[in-house]
Amino acid sequence: MERGVGLSTESDSELMIQILCLPPDAPNNETNDHPDWPARIKNLMRRTKTAYALLIMSGDTIYAVRDPYGLRPLCLGKLVAPRGSIGSDEEGCDGYVVASESCAFPSVAGRLLREVEPGEIVEITRKGIRSICIVPRPEGHKPALCIFEYVYFARPDTSMEGQMVYTARMECGRQLAKQAPVDADVVSAVPESATPAAIGFAQESGIVYREVFCKNRYVGRSFIQPSTRLRQLAVLKKFGPLSHNFKDKRIVLIDDSIVRGTTIAAIIRMLREAGALEVHIRIASPPLHHPCYMGINIPTKEELIANKSNAEELAEQVGADSLVYLTVENLEYAVKKHSNTNGKYVAHCTACLTGNYPVELEW
Repeated sequence: MERGVGLSTESDSELMIQILCLPPDAPNNETNDHPDWPARIKNLMRRTKTAYALLIMSGDTIYAVRDPYGLRPLCLGKLVAPRGSIGSDEEGCDGYVVASESCAFPSVAGRLLREVEPGEIVEITRKGIRSICIVPRPEGHKPALCIFEYVYFARPDTSMEGQMVYTARMECGRQLAKQAPVDADVVSAVPESATPAAIGFAQESGIVYREVFCKNRYVGRSFIQPSTRLRQLAVLKKFGPLSHNFKDKRIVLIDDSIVRGTTIAAIIRMLREAGALEVHIRIASPPLHHPCYMGINIPTKEELIANKSNAEELAEQVGADSLVYLTVENLEYAVKKHSNTNGKYVAHCTACLTGNYPVELEW
């Protein structure tokens, strides 16, 4: 914009494209007919701190780019086709594929090769995959994969940092059972992202796991709906109570997170109306206290329920017999316990939980 370039949308991607159109400041191999795309991408990465995972195509070349903090996941795969007889392990490579999550690969006959490293630029051509360089973070700055990928965003069959997201979520449930035990008859989950944590809680506590809701999978995620009324309606459309599994029983209900409190209040009301004796809420993540400025539509501080009420007050407001959050320390322990990064140092962005942002906010 300092150079007089106007924007036609409110998309941050458009701004990044405009920066890519600028000739790089550093020495490069540009000609009038052939831009030096790696140099331009490095220039973009030096100007934009975080958070992005990009695919940039020029002609028959694709560049996979992950920001230096690794805030958003990005992984490489290959398209495979069996070369031998039925049951043979021999396979060839019919091409390459890039996705935010590895769970996308099997549906296109793909196999995970590896994750794109934080700050890495990968070039993909007909000749194969080539790592061009890794743009470093400022000295003293840690990698910062969004910890909410493990809590909520990623699909459970995705692999990140050498482990299944499902495994990390189960471990969150185990840690929660140790941290906040409760006398109950049934453990269940707000489906579906909280299900692995509920199974982990049940295994650790010895309380039987049962489904208490039938989920309508044709309704979208409720917390991103733009108004309270729409979020409430989304809950009513999404869940049907399986009362036979919990009538006259004490329930421990596991949820992955609480943002505004609208969803959990409606769910507790449904369970009580269907015959639950007690409803104890256990949240498999810490309370959200801070907005996300890294590309996720988490509300303002004033809208976040954890800034208005502590756990005891919130339990009373939503109609629960008790409510406990997983601690930040136990969440970090859970997501690292089963990771396998071949000795590479890992760290996570916990800004929405702690207010410690990976980069300094300039406002």
